[in-house]
Amino acid sequence: MSYVNYKGVVIKEVNTGEADKIITVLTAEEGKISIAAKNARRAKSSLSAGSQLFAYSEYMLFKGKELYNMSSCQVIEPNYEIRNDIEKLTYCSHILELISDNVQEGEPSEEVLRLLLNTLYVISKTNRPLKLVTRVFELRLMSLLGYEPHVISCVYCKKAQDENMYFDFDSSGLVCKDCSNPKSRSISLLPGTVKALKYIIFSSPQKLFNFSLSQESIKELGEISKRYIKEHIGKEYRKLDYLKQLKLE
Repeated sequence: MSYVNYKGVVIKEVNTGEADKIITVLTAEEGKISIAAKNARRAKSSLSAGSQLFAYSEYMLFKGKELYNMSSCQVIEPNYEIRNDIEKLTYCSHILELISDNVQEGEPSEEVLRLLLNTLYVISKTNRPLKLVTRVFELRLMSLLGYEPHVISCVYCKKAQDENMYFDFDSSGLVCKDCSNPKSRSISLLPGTVKALKYIIFSSPQKLFNFSLSQESIKELGEISKRYIKEHIGKEYRKLDYLKQLKLE
């Protein structure tokens, strides 16, 4: 029996049998993988901590007929802070749903894993605004998935500026006032929003969250992100609506 070692984050968990689990883990090497964790729901199980949602662990696995089986695991970062805070939990559940829907099995996903790890760290360990962190994650993820919007300049005339710009959903990018079409599906943007879009798409992974933004610009990013995701993925994600019921959104 041959074993493999992977590091990854649990993005989905399903209870099976009396005390077992099947977890989905995002890895750099194989994207999503499914792992059977026998007796992981028992309190004294050595597999319990590493099979919790959001946990980042190193797994020793062996291949079964249909999925991997967990032999052992070593937790690197449990991300307890997320599971113990309803607002953080809701935002992160939304983030995991996006990844689960759009990352394929057997497809190397090193950059997406790095983005997820950085995002979970910022949410669990800092006080950065959750709305802003989530918008940054969404737009960067769309770029990594191959849906990068054109934000370096006007789509049409290539003029690079921050003032008097629109985000045009028909052309998937920025359009200046001179090139804008009143009949197109577009929204006008504050200069800060334009700068943020450029930063999100082009900054290094290490510096991705190192900026602040006004509430007005965060709202504009949210409108762009929500519509852009629906436009290209074909699904409207609704988990964050739960926060409105709790009056936290």
